[in-house]
Amino acid sequence: MIEVNLHPAGPKAGRRRRRGGGGFALPFRIRPPAGGAGGTGGRDPWTLAAWGLSAVAVLVIAGLWFSQRGAAGAIERELEEAVADSVRLADLRQLSDSLTSRERAIRDRLGLVRSLDEGRFVWPHLMDEVSAALPAFTWLTAIRASTPLPDLSVQIDGVAANPLAITRFVRNLQASPFISRVRIIGSQQQLVEDVAAQAFKIVVHYRQPSDRDVERVPVGERGT
Repeated sequence: MIEVNLHPAGPKAGRRRRRGGGGFALPFRIRPPAGGAGGTGGRDPWTLAAWGLSAVAVLVIAGLWFSQRGAAGAIERELEEAVADSVRLADLRQLSDSLTSRERAIRDRLGLVRSLDEGRFVWPHLMDEVSAALPAFTWLTAIRASTPLPDLSVQIDGVAANPLAITRFVRNLQASPFISRVRIIGSQQQLVEDVAAQAFKIVVHYRQPSDRDVERVPVGERGT
């Protein structure tokens, strides 16, 4: 700072100039700044550092806020996509459950129809096979079911002229593709209209043959 001395020099000042050896004296003098030689304008360096740190903190907080805002926006978009996917999956699951229920109902109906159809032609096949296997001089008196389907067993009661006719009847039954496990459970002699005959009881089991089994033994060749 420059300070100018506007007062005129007095006699003492003139004597000081003469005593100084004729040197030149300025009418003003320079003072150092009020804050000292550092030129900080009277402010402490720690204060300036605090202001600088505050500015840096403000910038850092602003950057974090913007970054957090961007992250929150990304999370909201992901959440919306997840909700949309959840709704779509819920619709697909509902459709799948509906299709599964429909498939189960169709399967139950098919099972009912199959169970009704399984025994539809059992007895016609069985009666046809027994009739085709019956040899000459052999008569049947009763045919009854012993056990139901699916493991159907049938008892056949009859009368034959002799034991040889019973043996032939058993062999013909064993050759049938619809009959299995043929066994004689009883045989005894008795009079039929004053004629000696052989009464018998036979148990057979019904089985579902394959197409090759049916073609292997033609119907016309059985019972001979």
